Amino acid sequence: MLPKALQRKTIIGISLTVVLLAATLFRATLQDGALLEVNAHLNDLMTSPHSFLLAAPAPITGRTLGEDEKGGAFKKAVVANGPLDAWFDRSQTQALIVQKEGHIVYQRYRSDAGDGRNINAMSMTKAIIAILVGVAIDDGFINSEHDSIFQYLPQITDRTGDAVTLRDLLRHTSGIETAAQDIRATLKGHPLKTPLSEISFNGDRSFHYDNINYHLLSLVLTEIYEKPLNQLIDDKLWKPLGLEGASIINTAGYCCLFATAKSWLAIGTLFLNQEVQIVSASWLEKMIEDSIMPKSFFVQATGKSKGNTYGYHVYGGLPNSPDVFWIEGMGLQLVMTNPQTKTVIVRLGGIPSVLNIFSNRYDDSIISPLLDILMTETGLPGDTIAL
Repeated sequence: MLPKALQRKTIIGISLTVVLLAATLFRATLQDGALLEVNAHLNDLMTSPHSFLLAAPAPITGRTLGEDEKGGAFKKAVVANGPLDAWFDRSQTQALIVQKEGHIVYQRYRSDAGDGRNINAMSMTKAIIAILVGVAIDDGFINSEHDSIFQYLPQITDRTGDAVTLRDLLRHTSGIETAAQDIRATLKGHPLKTPLSEISFNGDRSFHYDNINYHLLSLVLTEIYEKPLNQLIDDKLWKPLGLEGASIINTAGYCCLFATAKSWLAIGTLFLNQEVQIVSASWLEKMIEDSIMPKSFFVQATGKSKGNTYGYHVYGGLPNSPDVFWIEGMGLQLVMTNPQTKTVIVRLGGIPSVLNIFSNRYDDSIISPLLDILMTETGLPGDTIAL
């Protein structure tokens, strides 16, 4: 039996520990919530292809639409589901498709979404760049992801003594040090303000998310193929896959592809099967599995900064769902895949502000209904199709 004085000290010590732990957890929750709110408002400013922050996107031709498709979204089949419809209405979603085992079981668009073409996919564009790196390896233009960046962009001077590889850029472990002016310039259609010869890789070589990593990868691709990014995407992805017309800001490489939700569905389906061989299956597997778990990295889909994984712009880390992976862009642009249930979900839109008390922002998880679908073996209950 402990003396009473020692008992009191022990109780006080435990109580203080609990209070400090609760305060730490509460602070982390507040920080994650603040990051989500910032993403919500930044996305609102950049979501349109006509945003004042962006250059005019260049066209990706894709396939020619048939006469029965030219009317737009209002002619498309809509699969109805009451709970999912309610979620759609509360979540600032503009385009949503659910595909199970190759069949679309839910599809809905807002009238101004242009089937998804009017929505900036933001950083989901990085996944397109990563796929194209794999295509360039297949084509023999790149030896492997372990090649040095200096091999392809000799203007960059190696001052680190430790070669920066394409894999480092893909995983944000290059140690690159960039300036905000470079982001502003490339979004507005201009080259980097910082000359390539002055780019520094002297920063921390652990994970540090930096958009210019993928900008440099896009420069490698456009140099070796001698084509602008929109034409390269058209030739290597959109036309072979038979995808509908899209557009992209050529000078970014890390952002700003405007494409239909069905086009993004085709990209997500690549990770399950390839009816048309676009890139080596081993490369798609590597994009998922060659991942890192940063100490702190906020991810919108999980709503937290801990426990998330990052591959070649393919995310993981959903609690209790280790098989689920996804592509993510600011504003909660998502292509989520569960290979076990053979489900792919595409969600394009925005994030409701914390000020919108009628939205689903206060739910335990913004995307919980989507997660339920991902983990369910069968189709959606009560499905009906309305033309």
